[in-house]
Amino acid sequence: MAIACSANCLAASSEEDLLLSFGEEEFVSIATGQKQLIAKAPAVASVITAEDIETLGASTLEEVLETVPGVHVSLSSTYLSPIYSIRGIYTDKNPQVLMLVNGVPLTNAHFGDRGGRSSFPVRDIARIEVIRGPGSAVYGADALAGVINVITKSADQIDGTEFGVRAGSFDTTEGWLLNGTQWGELEVAFSLQALSTDGDDRRRVGSDAQSVFDAVAAGFFAPVSRAPGPLETGNPEAIDLRLDLKYRDLQLRAWNWRQDNTGVGPGLALALDPKGGADGDNYLFDLSYLIPDLAPDTTLELRAAYMDINIKTEQTLFPAGAVLPIGDDGNLNISQFSLVRFSDGYIGNPEFYEEHTRLDAILNWNALEKHNIRVAAGYNQQQESGRETKNFGPGVLDVPNRSCTLALCVVDGTLSNVSNTPYVFIEDQDRDVWYASLQDQWQIANDWNLTAGVRYDDYSDFGSTVNPRLALVWDTGTDLTTKLLYGRAFRAPSFAELFVINNPVALGNPDLDPEISNTYELALDYRASFDLRFGFNVFYYDIDDLIKFVPGANGAQVAQNVGQQEGSGFELETEWKPRENLRVIANYAFQKSEDATLNEDAARAPEQQAYLRADWRLRQNWSLTGELHWVAQRNREPADPRDDIDDFTLVNLNLERRNLMERLDLGLRVRNLFDQNASEPSPTEAVPGGSLIPDDFPLEGRSVYLTARLRF
Repeated sequence: MAIACSANCLAASSEEDLLLSFGEEEFVSIATGQKQLIAKAPAVASVITAEDIETLGASTLEEVLETVPGVHVSLSSTYLSPIYSIRGIYTDKNPQVLMLVNGVPLTNAHFGDRGGRSSFPVRDIARIEVIRGPGSAVYGADALAGVINVITKSADQIDGTEFGVRAGSFDTTEGWLLNGTQWGELEVAFSLQALSTDGDDRRRVGSDAQSVFDAVAAGFFAPVSRAPGPLETGNPEAIDLRLDLKYRDLQLRAWNWRQDNTGVGPGLALALDPKGGADGDNYLFDLSYLIPDLAPDTTLELRAAYMDINIKTEQTLFPAGAVLPIGDDGNLNISQFSLVRFSDGYIGNPEFYEEHTRLDAILNWNALEKHNIRVAAGYNQQQESGRETKNFGPGVLDVPNRSCTLALCVVDGTLSNVSNTPYVFIEDQDRDVWYASLQDQWQIANDWNLTAGVRYDDYSDFGSTVNPRLALVWDTGTDLTTKLLYGRAFRAPSFAELFVINNPVALGNPDLDPEISNTYELALDYRASFDLRFGFNVFYYDIDDLIKFVPGANGAQVAQNVGQQEGSGFELETEWKPRENLRVIANYAFQKSEDATLNEDAARAPEQQAYLRADWRLRQNWSLTGELHWVAQRNREPADPRDDIDDFTLVNLNLERRNLMERLDLGLRVRNLFDQNASEPSPTEAVPGGSLIPDDFPLEGRSVYLTARLRF
């Protein structure tokens, strides 16, 4: 008997056949919002699977992202939180990279970053999809340098219960529990991950911001800097908790990430602060409903998401006994000032609270022959409120908590609560965003596919922006695919850049425009055989209206659209399986970026980086993985007098014994095997040493970890 099959049925059958031929790791959905082969996707994309993560022995997302060509993980001056630098686009808060979890943005409205996380755990990750290049035509704001989508494990991917522990260097302990089960048509996935570490106290710096003030006051006041001393990299407690419920076409995900008393790295003012800490609490609820047969060849997905972020800090910005130049407003001021001694330290405890509400509707329509049309529309509301206690600044130093002699005024550690007053660091803010997007994937000929898309975003605080894309994909041969890509993207100004007030260092500017980029790419994907693949792409981009903090009144820095950057380069990658038990992965990336406003090389991002990895199955159930990371040619700012940033090469090893007694896996992971002295650049400042932390930010030394994982 003949069986009729609709276009959707044929597409589903074709996809199943491709999955059997290529495997899930060869597919990507981040490029267009729909699953397709990486080789055919209209973007330069990478996929890392759960098996890759286990093979590496990685415990954080940052370790995994370092394997992607053109991506370098550096360190921010704020708590040493990770910077995902892509193709030379490097800023301290790193808001130009959009991070998603199951398609929902994790963007923090205050800084525009990912909320100051010290790391992101990986035990619950099914796959990571990465786009290098623009993604605003699909995802909107902040998808300027790239997009990272973390997809968590479903119940059938966990398939039972997994319990694991890891322990090792720096008094690090980690534990996790995963469970995936099915009760009738209800699928339940549960994940709990916990981490504690003291950090590597060998990551020392010789001087800091207080050292600068000590040097100026030498002979008059005793030095009080805590440098030389270690960066504060401990994290006494971090917990990641997730629940995923799926019933037919309805899915609810609930996630909580909590990080308590996290070390402040170099200190918020780049003065060492061994007692300071930050607490973070982040909730994300995501409800989606798929209507697979809204009409013939038509699907509709409805999604609602709510995210809550709480960040609390306790920080001694400058140490007890610090003598600082203080202006009439009670803030630091090196232009017009009086000297003030802070007997218990210069203390500021900012807190901010955010709520994000999102509504999205996505329609996929395949009724037209050779066209796949995607229409999306949605709304996003962002709200922030700030609280603050401190012993400096306007509204504080005019209260009687200081005493003066003829020589010097003294301020003690009495804190004033300036919350809900005009003197808080940021007043309550809210932002409404409406968007609509249209995308058409058009099979214009047997071997040619054209993807055209555009998205319109309207922001209540700075206006609207339109971002188009075009991608022409040509099946040049049975083993070669050629892509010609163009995309425009934008980065929305953060609340800190727009609205921060009463800050001794940096002030907002409500008249900012978004950053805008245009990117052009040519990419080749060559499959010589099932065991050998090559990828090559060249790119050029220009970014206008980059937001930078420049000198303003009273010595404070003010946010302005004054930057422009141009960059070009290429990325080469290969994957080769010369033997059944050996896989080799390698990539090399080169980029040359220029600060077009200064006609100088852009600073801090590596111009060259290379990665080599070998996965070797020594014998049944035994495997050894070796990695080599090479990072080179990171430039200083033009006015920075420091020596060039040293190149470095790091080697990691991971040895695993799987299926011991059929249920137990054991692993030995060594990072920085040869104990290489490596560092990431600290910000340039107009001080004699070129930076308030002239020694840069040292990376961890050699570390060793043992892992045990039990499945049942």
